[in-house]
Amino acid sequence: MRTTIARWIMVFCAFSAAVAFVTGVEKAFTAPEDQKIVELWRLFGFIVFAAIFSFLAMAPLGYPGIWEIVIFHKLAMAVCALFFMGDNVDGAGFIALIDGLLAILIITAYLLSKGYTSWKTFGQK
Repeated sequence: MRTTIARWIMVFCAFSAAVAFVTGVEKAFTAPEDQKIVELWRLFGFIVFAAIFSFLAMAPLGYPGIWEIVIFHKLAMAVCALFFMGDNVDGAGFIALIDGLLAILIITAYLLSKGYTSWKTFGQK
C-alpha cells in the first residue's frame, strides 16, 4: 500500500511537470531574444523531470541515486528561490512554493517506497 501511494504521488508530479511544459510553450517561444534560450532550457527541463518522475513511479527501487538527485534539485531550487525573494527577483516566490511542495511530495514518496533501499542492488548483476 505504501508503494502504491508513493507511485501515485510520483504520477501526480510527472503530470504536473507535463502540464508545466504545455503551459510554458508560448512563454518560451515569445520570450525576448536575450531570454529565449533560458526559457527553452527550462521548458525542456519540464519534460526531463516528467520522464524522471514517471520512471520513479514505475520502478521506485529501480534507479539508485535518481531519487536523491531529484530531491537535491527541488530542495536547492526552493531554498535559492527563498533567498531571491528577499531581493524581489521576479517569480522567486512562485518557484519557492512549487519546488518546495514538490520536494515535500518527492521526499514523502521516497520514504513511503523506501527508495533509499535501491542502493542495495547497485552494481550487482
